Amino acid sequence: MSTNKVIAYFDGFNYYEGLRKKGWKKYYWQDLVKFVELFLKPYQELEEVRYFSAIQKNIEKAKRQDKLFQANKLNPKFHLILGEFKQRKRWRKIECNGRKVSREIKFWEEKKSDVALASYIIRDVVLNKCDTIFLFSADSDITPALDVIQELSNGIKSVKIIVFFPPGNFSSDLKKKANKTFLLENHELKIKNSQLPEDIELKDGFILKKPEKWL
Repeated sequence: MSTNKVIAYFDGFNYYEGLRKKGWKKYYWQDLVKFVELFLKPYQELEEVRYFSAIQKNIEKAKRQDKLFQANKLNPKFHLILGEFKQRKRWRKIECNGRKVSREIKFWEEKKSDVALASYIIRDVVLNKCDTIFLFSADSDITPALDVIQELSNGIKSVKIIVFFPPGNFSSDLKKKANKTFLLENHELKIKNSQLPEDIELKDGFILKKPEKWL
């Protein structure tokens, strides 16, 4: 029997927001390739882990994020695809001296990552790079890409879609498109068993240490 090729796609902020909401910050220091491999069937082989994210604007958060990326990039199966943050403005009603007033609120919004994720999924299916998709996200904006995949593979090659919902997150729209789904909040042991070593030696000999505190 031929090997079933798997590519995993992580919606980075959606995944880590799920860990944060669950109170699982202790699991941030994660070997993502090892984590995915724990879900493979004997006949499946992991081709790549594609991780979609953007660099944090907060300096300390960006430093911790960079450490995580450096550690995971030591594995050649891990590929990082970066979007960007753009500043947005929004008017909100707030309480001031006992009355409601409108204030302009500035905030950072991640852009391009979801579009890039959807584009890579379609690309990989068209180029026959995978037989099964592991999607780690609960973002329903990805469903149009899954519709395209199902249309492209109809009558030619059946590509299975497995959706892994981050802790505390769920999308009924994504569930309808999937062949199978997992609730990762029920798989804490796999998350625990895929943690990176506290000290990691980089290719240049530098010792990368696990961040002491995650905010």
